[in-house]
Amino acid sequence: MEPISASIFSIIFFIIFIVTIVSIVRNPNHGAFGKFIWILVAFFLSLLGSILWLVFGRGRVRR
Repeated sequence: MEPISASIFSIIFFIIFIVTIVSIVRNPNHGAFGKFIWILVAFFLSLLGSILWLVFGRGRVRR
């Protein structure tokens, strides 16, 4: 992979990560601990963590 295309993918992944973090923080359906766990998942699993948040995390939480 050429260096330019690798840096473009890095920028795209970084933007997706930032959008995910903002979405997690603004979501009213999770408490502070739940948000913290989702941020850790998004951070350590990178793109997969962001996809998991978009598929499973944004929904309603039963209280």
